[in-house]
Amino acid sequence: MSVKRALLLSTGDRYIVIGLNFVTVAAVSRVLTPEEIGISVISLAILGIALSAREFASSSFMIQRPVLSREDIRGTFSLMLALTAAIAAFLVVAAPALASSFHEEKLVPYLRLVSVCLFVELVPIQVVTLMRREMAFGKVAMINVAGAATGGAATVALALTGFSYMSFAWAWLASSTVTGVLALALRPDFWMFKPTFRQWRRIAAFGGYNGAIVFLYRAYEALPLLLLGRVLSPHAAALFSRGLTVCQIPDKLILGGAMAVVLPAFSASARQGGDLKRSYLHAIEIITGLHWPALLAVAALSYPVVDIALGHQWQAVAPLVQVIALASLFTFSFELNHPVMMAMGSIRDMFVRSLIVVPVSAVVMTTAVLLAGLMGAALSLMFIVPFQAFVSLSFVRRRLSLRWDEIAVAVRKSGVVAALTTLGPLAMVVAGGFSFDLSLGQAIFAGCLAAAGWLVGVFVTGHPLFDEIVNAGRIFRNAVAPT
Repeated sequence: MSVKRALLLSTGDRYIVIGLNFVTVAAVSRVLTPEEIGISVISLAILGIALSAREFASSSFMIQRPVLSREDIRGTFSLMLALTAAIAAFLVVAAPALASSFHEEKLVPYLRLVSVCLFVELVPIQVVTLMRREMAFGKVAMINVAGAATGGAATVALALTGFSYMSFAWAWLASSTVTGVLALALRPDFWMFKPTFRQWRRIAAFGGYNGAIVFLYRAYEALPLLLLGRVLSPHAAALFSRGLTVCQIPDKLILGGAMAVVLPAFSASARQGGDLKRSYLHAIEIITGLHWPALLAVAALSYPVVDIALGHQWQAVAPLVQVIALASLFTFSFELNHPVMMAMGSIRDMFVRSLIVVPVSAVVMTTAVLLAGLMGAALSLMFIVPFQAFVSLSFVRRRLSLRWDEIAVAVRKSGVVAALTTLGPLAMVVAGGFSFDLSLGQAIFAGCLAAAGWLVGVFVTGHPLFDEIVNAGRIFRNAVAPT
């Protein structure tokens, strides 16, 4: 399968999943209170740290391995199964102590139920990883969409029938079951689930660095949620979590589908001696041309965006969104750095990079939360994200022989496009008395102005996206033209 076709399938898959997840978040946010959602947020933060241990048997081992044997496949699953059993046992035993530390006994049933989900989801994880290696993204799309649809429908239905915060846990179990059954139906290779530990040293050698990296980042990502949940309340944790969710909408819309293809594509290019530097710079140019304008538009229209996405009871999230969106401008290379370094076999560099950025970021975040609470957590990202971006790019530059001026050239047109995109929404804010709390009608008009400004920017700068728009128009004309 060609990379373009794989990208098309993966992007279609991701957009459908994103749409389903968006509808789920919007619906549940209107049914459950921030306090109820906060319990789920804290639980997921704890799970994120615990599940990082499973990355010591990373499924990425199967994607990047030049020649993959049956024993490699079975060994990866066996090691993941053993680690999952240890994680689940820890969650079941430690649930009361964890709940007591947050003064929230409702965490106990949640953590114990999801420990069952961890076993069920091992089957689709294994099968989907092999399908991604083989670029079988059509089947991957079927599995992902089925899981998202099941999870979304179950979450909303359970929330409406009074399952409260447990709706998320039961929906996870339903989604994992459906994806597992479908994965086995599409690829009934039951031999891959036969335990073997013959290759565990080789798998652990790869997973050692990867597991440590994932652990550090999961711990850092969970830190503000756990701190806010403990120092303030689950309500505060929910607000910060939803602020991050809103600001991740551009990431998911623009990068979600592409990233499922990037690691296999970069790995294949590296094996064939391709020019990763050129591909990397081109990817950054395309990403920033879409990502930066979208983030700035979200920042300018944060109040109506939050109202539409979450409901009016979440309006306290809007100021957080403005700060987080501006900080997120520096994340343009984050989704590319991991696959390109992985494809080049530079996982040790990624580990060293983690040892640099995670402790510094954790100290800054902790200090900010303790001193300034919820807004402090958001403002700390204005230092943390640029710092992480600088360190990450420093490692990538060394591996790809990149210069800072080459990166600057790659993003300069995108900077102009982003500025022109923001002019319309900012003009609406000024016309409304310097208030960001625009009405729905004003927000729609501002969105149209942003889209027009983006098109003008792409045209006047000669951005590579202009060629993509022209090609898309040509394809559309050919498709509708009479034969």
